[in-house]
Amino acid sequence: MNRGSFLFVESNTTGTGELLMKRARALGFEPYLVTRDPARYAFLKDTVAHVIEAETRSPDELVGVATKLGRMAGIYSSSEYFVEAASSAATAIGLPTANPEAIATCRNKWKQAAELRRQSIAIPETRLATSVSDVENILAQATLPVVVKPVSGSGSSGVRLCDSTAATIKAFESARGALLDQVGLCSPDVLIQQYIRGKEYSAEIIANDGTLHCLGVLAKHKGPPPCFVEVGHDFPTPLPGHSLQELASFAVSAVSALGLEFGPAHVEFVIAESGPVIIEVNPRMAGGMIPVMLSHALGTSILDMVIKLYAGEGFTPPRASARAGAIRFRLAPTSGKLKRLGFSRNPDQTVPEARLLKSEGDEVQINGDFRDRVAYAIGVADELNAAAAAAEGMIDSLVIDIETGGGESDNKQDPGSSYARWTLHPEAMKLLAPPIEISRDGRLLRHQAAIDEAHLVMLADQSLVSQATAADLLKHILDLQDEGFQSLEGRDAPRGLYLAYEAELAARAGPEKAGWLHLARSRNDLNATISLLVLREAACSISQEIGIAQDALLQRVEEASRLVAPLYSQYQIALPGSPGHYLLGVFFALGRERQRLHCLLEDIRNCPMGAGAGGGTSMPIDPLKTANLLGFELPLFNSLDAVASRDHHLQALSLFVGVSTLLSRVAQDLQVWTTREFALIDIPHNLAGGSSMLPKRRTRFCLNTLRDRQAPCLALTSLRRQQPANRLSATRLKRATTAALL
Repeated sequence: MNRGSFLFVESNTTGTGELLMKRARALGFEPYLVTRDPARYAFLKDTVAHVIEAETRSPDELVGVATKLGRMAGIYSSSEYFVEAASSAATAIGLPTANPEAIATCRNKWKQAAELRRQSIAIPETRLATSVSDVENILAQATLPVVVKPVSGSGSSGVRLCDSTAATIKAFESARGALLDQVGLCSPDVLIQQYIRGKEYSAEIIANDGTLHCLGVLAKHKGPPPCFVEVGHDFPTPLPGHSLQELASFAVSAVSALGLEFGPAHVEFVIAESGPVIIEVNPRMAGGMIPVMLSHALGTSILDMVIKLYAGEGFTPPRASARAGAIRFRLAPTSGKLKRLGFSRNPDQTVPEARLLKSEGDEVQINGDFRDRVAYAIGVADELNAAAAAAEGMIDSLVIDIETGGGESDNKQDPGSSYARWTLHPEAMKLLAPPIEISRDGRLLRHQAAIDEAHLVMLADQSLVSQATAADLLKHILDLQDEGFQSLEGRDAPRGLYLAYEAELAARAGPEKAGWLHLARSRNDLNATISLLVLREAACSISQEIGIAQDALLQRVEEASRLVAPLYSQYQIALPGSPGHYLLGVFFALGRERQRLHCLLEDIRNCPMGAGAGGGTSMPIDPLKTANLLGFELPLFNSLDAVASRDHHLQALSLFVGVSTLLSRVAQDLQVWTTREFALIDIPHNLAGGSSMLPKRRTRFCLNTLRDRQAPCLALTSLRRQQPANRLSATRLKRATTAALL
C-alpha cells in the first residue's frame, strides 16, 4: 500500500535517521531524502530512500522539491541542524509540523536561555561571547568551572568543561569552528554557562495539538571530562515514583514555555542541590539511539509514532511498561585506523540490539563528541540493573584494535618530529623500572586495590558510575587480590606499578569500563594516599613490635629481680645496680618512642583522595566517604598540601631512626658484656660463630647486625625471639657486683 511520499530533510549520520527511513517504507510511505551532500550518508548504498540533491537550508527550495513529488504525506528532519527548514517547508505546504518560530528560538540556545529565564524556568547562568575579550570579561565575574558550547550545536560537539581562563579561551576558539566539518556551519556566537553539579537526566516528550506527553525520564552516563560525550542511558531512571512525575512535569513546562506544541522534544536537565535545572531543550527526537532503546522497553516503536504524527495520523501515547532498558556505547580509545572491530560474543535475549557504528578500515579521529562512538548495545529486562548489566556485558565484549600513525621509533629520531623519541637500552630500563616482583611490590598493589574499592563505592554512591559498572569492576579487583596479583609477576612496568596494574584491570574489564575507575582522581592523590597507607602500616607494625619487645623486657626484669649487676662509666665499674634497672631503662625509652608513633598515627587523619593533581576536582565526589572507607578520619583540607607535603614521612623517619639508635645502643652494650673482659652474659651458639681467620673468636653476628644496621624491625624481631638460654650469668654478675662494692 502506497500511503504517499514522505520527505526527510537531511538526516542523522549515526543515529536514527536511517532507521526512520526504513520504518517509513515499512509503514507504506515512499521515503525521500533531500540533501546537499549524499556522500555524508554511508547507509544510502542500501537504497533505503530516493535521494534528491538540493539546498536544504532554503525552505523555498524544499517546498519546490516537495511539490514536485506529489501526494506528500509528511516532511520531517531527524537532524537538529535542519528541523527549522523542514518545519518552514511543511508549514508552507500545510502539513503537520511545529511552529517554525518556536523551533528557531529553541535552536538558538542564547534565545532559548533568555525565554526560559523570562518564564522563570531554572537554567544555569548563561552569557554570550563573540570574542576573546568577551570571554575574559565574562570570566572576571563568573565562578569556575564553566561550560563552553556553540549557540547552535548538537551531539556535544564543541562542548567543553573549563576550569581556567586559558582553557576557556581555547575552548571558545575551538567551539566557533566545531560545526564546520560536520554541516558546514560556522558558529561565531558561543555560550559561557555556569557548570551545574549534579546527576544528569533527560526527558523524552512528544507534543500533539498542544498536549505534551512525557514518554520517560532517563538517567544519563557521560564520558570523562572535559568533554560531555554520552556513553549510556538508563530507563526508567531509578528515582521514586513521585519524583519521576515531578521531573516529567518540570521538563514539560520547559517545552511549553518555548512554544513547542507539536512533535518530539528532548530535554536535558541536572538535579542540583537546589532542584532540577534545565541545561537545554532540543526540538527533535533524542539522539544516541535513545528512541530505539525506549521502543524495546515500551514494546512499541517510537519511530513509527513520530512518522505517523507528521503524516497527520495523530498520536496515541504508549502504555506504561514494566520493562527496563539501558544502552551503552563504546568510545574509540585513540585516533587511527580501525584494524579490527567486532563483538566477541553473540547477543542473548536480554540484548535485543547491538551494532557497530564504524567499520574495519575506517579512519577514527577523536573529536570529543558523538563521533567518537564505535558501537552500542541495548539491554532490556524486568529490572534496570539486569538491563544495564546486559548492555554493559555486550559492549564489554567488543574487540577493538586501532593502528596509530606513529609506529615504533626503534631507537631513532622520528623524521620531521620536533622532539626526539628514544627507547632506553633494556638493561637501563631494568634499573629504572625493574619488572614487577610480587614479593617486593605486593604490599603496594594491595593498597592500590583497597583505594580502588573505596573510590568505586564512593563513585557509585554519588551516581557518577553505575552500580552495575562498579560491581563488575569490584569483582575483577577482588579476583586480582584473591590471586595475589600473580598475573602481574615479572611484567614490565616502564611507567610505574600503577599503570601496569591498571592495564591488567583494563584487559579483564575492558578499557572503557576500567577508565571509569580513574574518574575524579589523579596519580598524584593516588600515590600520596598509598604512601600514607604504607606509612601507617609501618608505624602500626613497629608499634606492635615495640609492645612485644616491652613485654619481653618486663618478663626478663621479673626473672632477674633478685640479681645485681654493676653500672659502668667509661667502661669502668662505677656503681652497684641490677639487670632489671638496665632493662627498665630500655623499656621506658621504647615506651616514649611508641607514644611518639601513636601521636604520628593520630596525626595521619586526612585522606589525600580527591586532591587530584593538586587542584581538586569539579566532580561532585564525597571525599569523606572515601576517607572513612580507607580508615582515615577526615578528607583533605587543602588539595595542594595533600599531594605536595611529606612532613608525616619525615617525622616517621625521625622516629624510626630514634628506635634504631636506641636498639643499636642496647646491642652495643650487650656485645661488650659478652666479651671475656666483662663476661656478664652468654650468647647461644646459634647466634654466634667463628671468624674466618681467627677460629677461636666467637663473633656475635646477631648483635653486630643490630648495632651496625640499626634496623628496627630486625631488632625487635630478635628481641622477641631471644631464647631463654640468653639469660644473664648470675655467678658472674655477683662476682662483678662484689668487686664494685669493695
